[in-house]
Amino acid sequence: MITLRPYQLEIARAIADSVVHRKGLTFSVEIARQGGKNELSAQLEVLLLTLFFTRGGNAIKCSPTFKPQTVISMIRPQGEVERLGLRQSLESRDGLHPEAGQRQADFPLRR
Repeated sequence: MITLRPYQLEIARAIADSVVHRKGLTFSVEIARQGGKNELSAQLEVLLLTLFFTRGGNAIKCSPTFKPQTVISMIRPQGEVERLGLRQSLESRDGLHPEAGQRQADFPLRR
């Protein structure tokens, strides 16, 4: 597992707290180029998919373009799941909706 930097952990904890405690907050994260935004996002997505594995629900993540941002956003969590040995737990019916148990992550396409 990748260890997040302190500034990434602060963001991850705030987002996870909002989700776990059903606060419904909206977050906009701005980190300098090569600062670990994608890794933070992947770690957080895997955490939330596994925390809510049996409860069900949806997570929606948006990005400005399909290529490369959305493609990268779909690949990174899969890599983390494989590193954790949970590959069998993450499925995708169509490549755009990764699922873990009853949880699903959606990557809406902007037109």
